[in-house]
Amino acid sequence: MKVITIMNYKGGVGKTATAVNLSYNLSERGYKTLLIDCDPQGNASYFYGKYDEKKKSLTGVLQGMYTLETAIRRTKFKNLDIVQADRKLEFVKIYSPIELKDQIHQLGEDRYDYVILDCHPTFELYTKIALVAADLCVVPVKLDQNSINGLAFFDEHFQDVLDYNRNCEYKILVTMWRKTKANKEGLMELLRKNQYPMFQSVIRNSTSVDASTYKRKPLKKCASRSNACMDYENFTSEIIEEVSK
Repeated sequence: MKVITIMNYKGGVGKTATAVNLSYNLSERGYKTLLIDCDPQGNASYFYGKYDEKKKSLTGVLQGMYTLETAIRRTKFKNLDIVQADRKLEFVKIYSPIELKDQIHQLGEDRYDYVILDCHPTFELYTKIALVAADLCVVPVKLDQNSINGLAFFDEHFQDVLDYNRNCEYKILVTMWRKTKANKEGLMELLRKNQYPMFQSVIRNSTSVDASTYKRKPLKKCASRSNACMDYENFTSEIIEEVSK
């Protein structure tokens, strides 16, 4: 079982789009996949039609009201399950940074092939526990100067995560890519100046991503010929190769 956290403290960079499409793509390839929504806004839960404040959620798990296992719900897609978030997650008291990691491990190594965690753009403790639980953190980045500057801030906070999980690594995924001079300069800055670890895959900017969100369907189910869909397919293959090393 591999745990992958999708996180960047900056909003609007495609975190949830990455989480829901990666989760679906993995499940569609036959991998047993669990998506855990760690964002109080519950966007991933809404996407898969599973936001219901009357149902069990990650909030209750972290409050010790029930186990992660009992909060798992099936989606309509084969091999893809979800644990929803709700608004109360923002105010939950968390007593240990390894709390979520322990809950995931209690599921057993053979319960899922992949666990994907979709995070809120903040370094609050409910986000930190998702980073501590991860084998790999995917950091979606839109190539504007503010996002690039913010990576140093992310890297600084990520060092705290290593105190609890020395094996966790992060890697940058360029999203909303456009073939503009500014994007090309931003990419060169990341590659040459800062030398952050980066995926080879790049997610091109596409209106199909917004359409997918409105339809609440993964790209492969509603825009299979779009550039973004093909890019997320390539990214999924790269993820599988990355965590298999």
